[in-house]
Amino acid sequence: MTASTIPPHERSDNTGNTESRAHTSPDWWDHHRPITSDEYSDMALMLGALSILTFWMFGLGILLGAAAIGTALAARRPDTPGHDPGDSSAGIVGILTGIAGVAFGIVFLTAALPHL
Repeated sequence: MTASTIPPHERSDNTGNTESRAHTSPDWWDHHRPITSDEYSDMALMLGALSILTFWMFGLGILLGAAAIGTALAARRPDTPGHDPGDSSAGIVGILTGIAGVAFGIVFLTAALPHL
């Protein structure tokens, strides 16, 4: 007999009687868990990178950059779960990429609008 590579929490018991089993959602699908500081930092970095990539889309880069800055500031709040007061780097990269996306977007708009 071979060992199963499926983790124990993902195995089903295939008894055929599905009505008696209570439906349980996976661990990663927990909507009641607050967003941690690390997750806010990751979101800020992703939004900032998207703002840099989409600076040429007439304002989308500016909106995404502003969202990146707001999300990075939320990561740095002291009341955010998982926030380490000694770690000052949380959200710094998100703030910088958000500022770069906003700056690139503004430069592009000021260069493109006279030609429209």
